[in-house]
Amino acid sequence: MSQGNSPSARIDICVATFKRPEGLRRLLESLIRQETRSEFCHRLIVVDNDARRSAEPVVREFFSRGVPLIYDVEPRQNISLARNRTLSHATGEFIATIDDDEYADHRWLLNLYKTMVAYDADVVHGPVVPLFPPNTPAYVKNSALVARPELATGSTENYTPYTANSLFRRKLIEALPAAFDPRFGRTGGEDILFFHALRRQGHKLIWCNDAVVFASIPPDRANLSALTKRYFRNGYITYRMSSEAHLNEVRVDRAAVFRCCVRLGIGLGAMPFYLFADLCGGNSSKALRSLEETAFRAGFLAAAFRFRYEAYRGEKT
Repeated sequence: MSQGNSPSARIDICVATFKRPEGLRRLLESLIRQETRSEFCHRLIVVDNDARRSAEPVVREFFSRGVPLIYDVEPRQNISLARNRTLSHATGEFIATIDDDEYADHRWLLNLYKTMVAYDADVVHGPVVPLFPPNTPAYVKNSALVARPELATGSTENYTPYTANSLFRRKLIEALPAAFDPRFGRTGGEDILFFHALRRQGHKLIWCNDAVVFASIPPDRANLSALTKRYFRNGYITYRMSSEAHLNEVRVDRAAVFRCCVRLGIGLGAMPFYLFADLCGGNSSKALRSLEETAFRAGFLAAAFRFRYEAYRGEKT
């Protein structure tokens, strides 16, 4: 997995997986082919979030090929618990994270690491390039939810920090009882919360535009219904991650809820006019943007009024 003798650093690549054996196989193949230039060595850590151990046959294939790999199971379906279990096995100086529906460019880890060293950073993130199925509507491809940030390496703003493509120093989590909050383990957003907390603590988070991973978008996530659900989830998570809502499970931010209700009402009232304007103009941009904003605000209000929402219930996390 590494070239040369005795690299000075070790990176543990942590992967949480749930019922994606083929995706996991492709991911692991890309990880064992990472270029290192003898600057580091790396080890794979896979935690199966399926109590039936559906990832184990794939992992055994790589075991049989002599790949250094740790396999464990988190039987409770909760992405935060699965991620935390991967971290519990990490002993290297650095930890990298990537999702089980992705695969990495052969220089992904090297570019993350070199950027970490060059900028003396604590955390480095990189782009996720979506791969769409044939005949995916243009509005899905152009959605802000899947847009790849075009930022210069070294940028510190204007991107969402996530575990889909990251490298961070293990010392950042040594004193934490749990890096990822289990209360977000069925909704998502646990990774954004984690990295935002690191930024507030003064740690240096930067972007590496050359550390690329690719994400396969299945057909059932490349349509209007899926897009609307994701905007609803983002609104839901946004409220829960706000400081008052996160720190106090009872209090409702009345001012924020009022503003959201007003905007939601305006958006719903304007929707017919947007639809008419788009039909006359031959496109759907205004109506779609209004629908996305409406779904986001509906999710925000659902969280504010303690509606129970689980994005990952019975789904792949």
